[in-house]
Amino acid sequence: MTLELAVKNIDCTQCSHQVDLNAVICPQCHAAQGLEALAGVDPEVHIKNQNLTVWFGFLFGGLGLHRFYLGQYVKGSLYLVFSWTLVPMVVGWVDAIRTLKMSPFSFEQRYCRRATQYYI
Repeated sequence: MTLELAVKNIDCTQCSHQVDLNAVICPQCHAAQGLEALAGVDPEVHIKNQNLTVWFGFLFGGLGLHRFYLGQYVKGSLYLVFSWTLVPMVVGWVDAIRTLKMSPFSFEQRYCRRATQYYI
């Protein structure tokens, strides 16, 4: 009695080439395989929480923590540098109110996209 192992193959999501079920990438086109590729999940996108951004703006807006959280490091640094004037605190409150009134869809479109890097 022989035990025959059946190798299960699936089609590549990009080129339709037969690849092993457990393969991470397609050997022909090098496209990512697996649940992440099928679900359209991009590991470079970091999801931000709108409510957490609002709280950061209200509580730590003067230090620019909400800007650092959103990945806006230059703006956050400016808030931090001018924090002694208390102007960034007021601007942080305004940012928090604007973020609170923003729809979840608009928030995701504005802050949850992949950051493109430009090199000079």
